[in-house]
Amino acid sequence: MRNRILNQVFMHALLILVCLVLIYPVFIMVSGSLKSAEELALHVTGIPINPTLENFFRLFAFNSGLIVRTYGNSLYVAILYTLCVLGIASLAGFAFAKFSFQGRDIMFILLLITMMIPVELNITPLYLFFSRINWLNTYKVQIFPGIANVFALFLMRQYMVTIPDSLIEAARIDGAGDFFIFRKVILPISVPALGALAILQFLSKWNELLFPKIMLTKERLMPIMVILPTLNEIDSARSVPWELVLAGCTLVTLPLIVVFLLFQDKFLSSVTLGAVKG
Repeated sequence: MRNRILNQVFMHALLILVCLVLIYPVFIMVSGSLKSAEELALHVTGIPINPTLENFFRLFAFNSGLIVRTYGNSLYVAILYTLCVLGIASLAGFAFAKFSFQGRDIMFILLLITMMIPVELNITPLYLFFSRINWLNTYKVQIFPGIANVFALFLMRQYMVTIPDSLIEAARIDGAGDFFIFRKVILPISVPALGALAILQFLSKWNELLFPKIMLTKERLMPIMVILPTLNEIDSARSVPWELVLAGCTLVTLPLIVVFLLFQDKFLSSVTLGAVKG
């Protein structure tokens, strides 16, 4: 009994320590974004003595509102990309999980093998291809490459394999077609997997840097992650304006937190609903 209590105390203390280590950089980022340059230089850590939103206003005014424009670009691209990936991956996962056709397993294995190819190897061929079809410096080049995501297909297929075939057979007996079964039976059950996939895909697209930096030359079309490093050029007479950098980092973190909290709710409600139905 005593050993169990000691183990619980140790585990809780360890978890609290890990949480503090993970939260501390976020605290520094948020508090630093609310400090003036002078206060940040004197007191990097700690709560702001005179909190101010001036850094955010300066950020919004940077380069004639470029930060606001590119922030909107990132949201637009990440949301559309995520929706496209969810649609294609769920349909393809349904096909690979619940349909039997010649070469299905071999095709699935070949698709998985493509995940071993580094993304960087595709940059040059893709650049030449998109240059030929005039997709450079467009939103299309940011959204459509990668929507046929093999990892997303793998995740959805593995989840849909666990759905009992009896549910599909019962729906077919009632006269339901394949698309009706997908829409009314498979998708509602797959909400937890779709939620997890939405978070992962939104996060990956939101944080993307290399691909848009190569494919885009017009600043007004670039995502926020490409423009954010240019904050170093605001004032070349002094060192890096860390108060603006921290304000920018705080801004780009907000959508990720919102998306996670939104789909975390979906996880809990879906799991609870599945338990009640079971």
